[in-house]
Amino acid sequence: MIPASRLALTTALFWFVAANLAGLLLGLGVLPYTWRPAHAHMQLLGFVSLMIYGVAYHALPRFRGVVFRRPGLALFQVGLANLGLLGMVLAWGLGLGMVVWGAFAGFSFAAGLLFAWMAWEILWG
Repeated sequence: MIPASRLALTTALFWFVAANLAGLLLGLGVLPYTWRPAHAHMQLLGFVSLMIYGVAYHALPRFRGVVFRRPGLALFQVGLANLGLLGMVLAWGLGLGMVVWGAFAGFSFAAGLLFAWMAWEILWG
């Protein structure tokens, strides 16, 4: 398993636990409602997307019978996805504003594009 897969799967589990904790605290009234979009993104971008990244980086090369050629870039992509998500979560939860949120959303968008490009390269390259 390449390091990017291990990091993506490990952080996916972290985001899953963090999102569930945020959901519990929202339900109990401990966290204000500004955390609702943060909770949703922890589940969707954190758990779901990172789980997909981790499984895809491990499985797609095996399905094609090829060697994964860009493990360093994949590791960068997973780090960028986590950084973007962390920034968006904190921007929403702490009310840091749309400019801060947008900057980190850009990181997440770039990470998604990098993943799509690498997956395309594995499948059709």
